[in-house]
Amino acid sequence: MSRLHTTFAARRDARRHLREERALARALALAPTVESAHEIATLYSRR
Repeated sequence: MSRLHTTFAARRDARRHLREERALARALALAPTVESAHEIATLYSRR
């Protein structure tokens, strides 16, 4: 049972990471200027 639980937890973490990556890509695409896109990327990298 613990192996199954570990597998589900790993998949949940992978989905969370992909969701965060898509959110960052969306934020960068919608940034009004290159400078603001750079600031968004900098803030994201500090997390």
